[in-house]
Amino acid sequence: MARSEAAVRRIEGILDAGSFMEMGGQVLACDTTVDSRDAQKSDGVITGYGTVDGRPVYVYSQDPAVLGGSIAEMHVEKILRLYEMALRSGAPVIALLDSAGLRISEGAGALDAYGRLYRTMAQAKGIIPQIAGAFGPCGGGCAFIAALCDFLYTADDAAIFVHPKDARREENGQCLTKGKSPAYPAGEQLRHGSGTEEQVCDAIRRLIGYVPLTSDDPAPDTDSTDDPNRSCTSPAAGNQDISVIIEEIADFGSVLPVQSPAGEDVSICFARFNGRVTGVLGQSSGRRLSAEACESMAGFVDFCSLFGLPVLTLTDAEGFSTEACQEVRLPQAVAYLLSAFAQSDVPKVNVITGQATGSAYCAMNSRGLGADFVFAWDDARVQVMPAQDAVRILNSDELAHAEDKPTFLAEKAAEYERKAGTEAFLARGYIDKVIAPVDTRKYVIGALEMLSDKRGM
Repeated sequence: MARSEAAVRRIEGILDAGSFMEMGGQVLACDTTVDSRDAQKSDGVITGYGTVDGRPVYVYSQDPAVLGGSIAEMHVEKILRLYEMALRSGAPVIALLDSAGLRISEGAGALDAYGRLYRTMAQAKGIIPQIAGAFGPCGGGCAFIAALCDFLYTADDAAIFVHPKDARREENGQCLTKGKSPAYPAGEQLRHGSGTEEQVCDAIRRLIGYVPLTSDDPAPDTDSTDDPNRSCTSPAAGNQDISVIIEEIADFGSVLPVQSPAGEDVSICFARFNGRVTGVLGQSSGRRLSAEACESMAGFVDFCSLFGLPVLTLTDAEGFSTEACQEVRLPQAVAYLLSAFAQSDVPKVNVITGQATGSAYCAMNSRGLGADFVFAWDDARVQVMPAQDAVRILNSDELAHAEDKPTFLAEKAAEYERKAGTEAFLARGYIDKVIAPVDTRKYVIGALEMLSDKRGM
């Protein structure tokens, strides 16, 4: 039987040794133009089930050596059978993508199969985790399969696209929005991680150890030997690298980055706190929230909400991106983030580590959106808007006629801070407590433990 070593190797790189059981290995393609029956066997996709650290999973691996891994009727039927079993038995589905796209020689049957697969994946959303790894071309309708998954990791050689490069409309290397303003780099790939084939397989394998098998199952929490009251030296020393801060406050060695589509704007990961799996969102100091960052965070919050995982936010947001190309996308992206937090009933803890200004404060898991606990570092600044900017608006006439403008501005800014700054948020109960950065781990774990039996209101 013709099949590539790569398709099998990827499965073996994720599953426990010897645990894979193939399903549908003798299925033939419907394409009657292919002469050799051996060339059709498995119809370009290997399907089956196995275990990852003893936990059951279903997996399919597209095989470019068989009909180019192209998607057609029987190819999809095998995947649908996999989903049927996964939903019945309660286990994640792992998709290993490497496909030439739709098998156009099968015509209507192949295209209808796409639709049936999209429908099944959409219906499985929020019931079982769907995880994808892209290793080669993933174009046309296959790109939507990748996007429908909860998590997507791309290998260095992967290419995810709707149209091939020579069919795209570009202007100076930039994609065009309806308003003809540049929105994002042309050909930018959707990705939640990248690396070699081995690194992608390892990342998927590790991810299975953090997610529940279904939305009705508990998270795979573990016993922790790490002191829950351990002091955190990096935040205390003024370290502003959000990845370092997360590593410091979480259980040692427990942080698993899962997304990086927004570049350095945000850090999105799973981590354990006293053994409990928690979704973590953090922002790098001095950066503004982009539409891409908001969409990435909202999608992650949605996943955590659907699968009952607590959410911790480390907030340092002075506002939203001021780039002109962001104006088209920001309203909808921020609305998605607001909705994700507001509709979530899982435990939600917010630690304000730097600035939290205006609507960015609201969007990042604020008390008003439903955060259960809100802490602020002792040097954090929460503001309705920067105080001097507010004075220039509220006291513009007085400022214009002031003899000593700098002194007037400073005095009025201090006065405004008292009624619209951190002290005001504390006085009204919007922030529960100001904490020292060194004590962050202790307070986060305490809050999560108090919320361990939280029920939706």
